[in-house]
Amino acid sequence: MLLNLIPTWSEYLQDVTERNILFLDVMRRRGNDMVVMTTDDKATVLNFPLEIILDGAYFAQPINYWLARILPLDGIPTDENKRPYVVQDPRAGRGPGIAGFKKESEIGAALKHGHPVYFIGFNAEPIAEQTFEEVIHGQVNFYQHVADLHPNSPKLCAIGNCAAGYLSMFSAMQKPEIFGPVLIAGSPLSYWNGEHGRNPMRYSGGFVGGSWLISLLGDLGGGKFDGTNLVMNFNILNFDNFIWGKQYDLFSKIDQEAERFLQFERWLGSFGELNTTEIRWMVEQLFVGNKLTTGQLCTSDGLHLDPRLITSPIVTFVSDGDNISPPAQSAGWIADLYSDVEEIIARGKTIIYCLNHKVGHLALFTGSKIAKRENQLFVENMDTIDLLPPGLYELILDTPEGQENNASLVARYVARTIEDVKALGCNSESDDRAFATLAKASNALQNSYDSYIHPLFKMYHNPVVATLAKNLQPLRWSYWLFAEQYNPWISGVSKLAEQVKSQRHPVDENNSFLQIQGSVAKFIADSLRGIQDKRDKAQERWFFDFWGNQLVQKYWDTFEQIPRYTPSLTKFEREKLIQNYNAEIKQKLVVNNHLEAVFRVIALLLAKRHEVQVTTASILVKWAKSNNSELSLEELRDIISSQFMVVWEQPELALAELRQFVVLKPAAIKLVVMVKEILSLVGAVSPRMIKALYELALKLNITDLRK
Repeated sequence: MLLNLIPTWSEYLQDVTERNILFLDVMRRRGNDMVVMTTDDKATVLNFPLEIILDGAYFAQPINYWLARILPLDGIPTDENKRPYVVQDPRAGRGPGIAGFKKESEIGAALKHGHPVYFIGFNAEPIAEQTFEEVIHGQVNFYQHVADLHPNSPKLCAIGNCAAGYLSMFSAMQKPEIFGPVLIAGSPLSYWNGEHGRNPMRYSGGFVGGSWLISLLGDLGGGKFDGTNLVMNFNILNFDNFIWGKQYDLFSKIDQEAERFLQFERWLGSFGELNTTEIRWMVEQLFVGNKLTTGQLCTSDGLHLDPRLITSPIVTFVSDGDNISPPAQSAGWIADLYSDVEEIIARGKTIIYCLNHKVGHLALFTGSKIAKRENQLFVENMDTIDLLPPGLYELILDTPEGQENNASLVARYVARTIEDVKALGCNSESDDRAFATLAKASNALQNSYDSYIHPLFKMYHNPVVATLAKNLQPLRWSYWLFAEQYNPWISGVSKLAEQVKSQRHPVDENNSFLQIQGSVAKFIADSLRGIQDKRDKAQERWFFDFWGNQLVQKYWDTFEQIPRYTPSLTKFEREKLIQNYNAEIKQKLVVNNHLEAVFRVIALLLAKRHEVQVTTASILVKWAKSNNSELSLEELRDIISSQFMVVWEQPELALAELRQFVVLKPAAIKLVVMVKEILSLVGAVSPRMIKALYELALKLNITDLRK
């Protein structure tokens, strides 16, 4: 028996030796890529040709961001009259390009449909003394420039991923009149929110007492905060994957996964920096202060930053599999800002969330097989999103995974409530009080640091020390130790790898030693995952045991205080808002023309379920455009959404006014023709729709409509 294992062992040993050589060569290439990406301030992993058309370095208050026009795909010309898309890249410790480093991305989807596409990127190094408030003020110029380039197109669609989400929204808050739909993917906006037992990243600041550590790391860097600190913070969330998982996956599939691994690592190792003042503003105002969804966020010059100032539809793409921006944070802002759906509607807001149950944070906007269909759906149907009446909706994709390319995507907008959003995860009052206590302690500790520690660094700042502190960062070591520039001994691996590739001897998957290897690897991964779970539970328990302790809260005078300001309306304000909304509905009750009549009929047919199929909405938009070419998309939006608003709020009065419009036979006949035309475009009409149409015909006394 033992002798029979000798050939099996020999084959496995040869395969493992070859795998190790190939693995080491991939590490060499990864290290070389890291050197290139971190030495070139303008390096990007963006996988599309571009031309920079506006550079923020030349603004009155310079910033290290720039606006580029993405060039059209081969064979797919750009229609300058279509809605322009502006994709903002996240700046959270790494270099630019992740929002478009794959063809199957938001950028790729927009280009395939002939839209003008623009990209807001950045250089790895910030402009000296640049502040985050200057970035907020400066970036709106990029969006204004795009709007000026397309005066005859529908209003631009802004897409912001991760940290770019709130930057895109900050611009839309400043100039809401130039924005169409704003799409944010995996972007945390409600920073305290979460669920017990899940997503421990929100507790990170609690272990050091808030933001002062950010200042210390920035002072060690000579006024610049090394982005690898943020990257490391993200990495240790998935402890098992960071320590073991991704390396073993590469090793075990070295013949297939090398290029895909390097594609991601080219971005993962493109470390950038932020000015200390930039990262401090974000941490103090957003992550620890949680001021964005309380209506209290203002810049030093008085600019009010409140998401409720955005007038265009907002779409948020969230996922249960996202441990950096979980649904409680990326959708919870809706429940933070609005008391109920009635307030959303009365304010004229359209908010949509799309929930994915699987994909991780990066996959939300890098075009994974699962997220790819959401990107396609958003681009194909952005006009229908823009035309939805005010309210809160969930966009549900019914097309099964794997069938996206076989047929049109089947999806629907379903009316939701604030309670539906809260079900995705929200804080109790005691949870908020713990975070409020940390925020107050953080502010006090930061003031002490600024008074007693920061002046010492400012007095004795040494650029050599700053460079040394950056180069000794462990995460950078894991890359440049394998780079030929720093480790000349690694260069010989390249020739060995070429020899192995030319005479590769992969072992059979049934090899018993290979199966033992897989079992050992699984044991290691499970063990690390167990350590991670215990760490996460301990972090959460410690956080609430300390910051939720009554003695600690009494010390910081938060025990009996309202922990979190909620931007809610007083009874008087709410009544006035509802009165204004009802008055608006009353003004829109009268049917003035056949276009309004058609969409009132459609709204009446759909009124009972508060659900609209995406394909149906798309057909309505196309029909309205083709039959009313003189109307702009904004005018069509007002007409269509107004009819749905009227029907959903006052169905009987809406029906009565429609009856008044079709009292004359010629008007009735024309309406019949139009409705039949739309239904023929929809295709197979459901029995429910036929029944509703028949009942409506009886109420309107339109005999021909029943045929």
